[in-house]
Amino acid sequence: MNNASRVGLATGAGVAGAVLIARSRMESRGQPSPDPIYDLTRTLTRCDVIPDILAAIERSFTSATGFPCAIFIPEGDRLSARHHSPRFDPDDNDIVNAGLSMKSGRPVAQLTGTPDLYSHFIPLTTSRDTLGSFGFRARGTRRRIPRRMWALAESFANQTSLALLRVTLEGKARHAGILAEAHRLQKALLNSIAHNVRTPLASIIGVLSTLQQEEISLSHPIRQDLIDTARQEAERLNRLLGNLLDLSRLEAGVLRIRKDPCDVQDLIGAALEQLGSAVGHRRVEVKIAPDVPFVPMDFVLIVQVLVNLLDNALKYSPVGPSITVEARVLSGVLEISVSDSGNGIAEDDLPHVFERFNRGGRGGATGGIGLGLSICRGLIDAHHGTIRAERRYPCGTVFAFTLPIQLER
Repeated sequence: MNNASRVGLATGAGVAGAVLIARSRMESRGQPSPDPIYDLTRTLTRCDVIPDILAAIERSFTSATGFPCAIFIPEGDRLSARHHSPRFDPDDNDIVNAGLSMKSGRPVAQLTGTPDLYSHFIPLTTSRDTLGSFGFRARGTRRRIPRRMWALAESFANQTSLALLRVTLEGKARHAGILAEAHRLQKALLNSIAHNVRTPLASIIGVLSTLQQEEISLSHPIRQDLIDTARQEAERLNRLLGNLLDLSRLEAGVLRIRKDPCDVQDLIGAALEQLGSAVGHRRVEVKIAPDVPFVPMDFVLIVQVLVNLLDNALKYSPVGPSITVEARVLSGVLEISVSDSGNGIAEDDLPHVFERFNRGGRGGATGGIGLGLSICRGLIDAHHGTIRAERRYPCGTVFAFTLPIQLER
């Protein structure tokens, strides 16, 4: 194969052609022939972000040719040199000429302030768009640059275009995936809210309608039972709206934590009082170790954590066995656990119980939209604590969270 054929291969942006060019150049000097484009291609497969890509291209090109280079990429409505060799300090003229190469789709050359030293710009063109301009500095115009060397520069420009296109498409794919997931979560949230708001509202409206009908004679126990049902549904609706408010504050980053020393006994009592009739006649055993001190926390927010954990235990455990709330000092932190004797959570579901909208495969008549545990994690994280879930043997689930005993400095 003659030199012209080799140049033709490189101009076509083929890796094999570029390899032949590099070999012929080095062989003409009687030196071993590295494969700069092949090596660059392997390096670029390990680069996932634009700065790493541009740095790898600049190093490889300078090493292979001895020419300093710069890569120009649009940022907003202006063109800038995103990466350049130390010996190529781009100025305003370089920016202008790089832009001209992009607009014309052809290489542009400009004489620098140094006699016979030119800046050359090759547009980074893909099948979709022109992504920027590849610039390098060499003695003389294009006619004086060896054809093999110019072809190698074009191959580097082509590799730069392909690498930038790959990263751009990957970024768009990730963005599309994020939007799709956000849309899915939004739809799931709206559907769940609609269902879980309508159910208690329907019960409350039904009770009020029944009580309003004077022609229906109701005994005192039945009337009281209807009122209790309406109150429970109203409390359930209030907890749902409270969780949604906490979620919006967490996501907006406006949640403010105000820590004051709090009595753990008061904390547990406030949570049980807030649950009100949801506890009913259920047995809740409270165990507080004698050495538990006052602990700095945002009382209202940690009460909400306990309410969510207790509400979860009440939903998923049978009426007979007791639910246990235990507080103790463990390794310098306060640990509060809520244990139940239900069917427990499957081992495969345990790593996902604190994810939003996850209900551990335990949907059904229990209600809820899978936000309570996710909000618990967010509130505990905001306190620089930890939260976990584990199976309780022989049956049941344990949720436990920790809080620092001392204020952070």
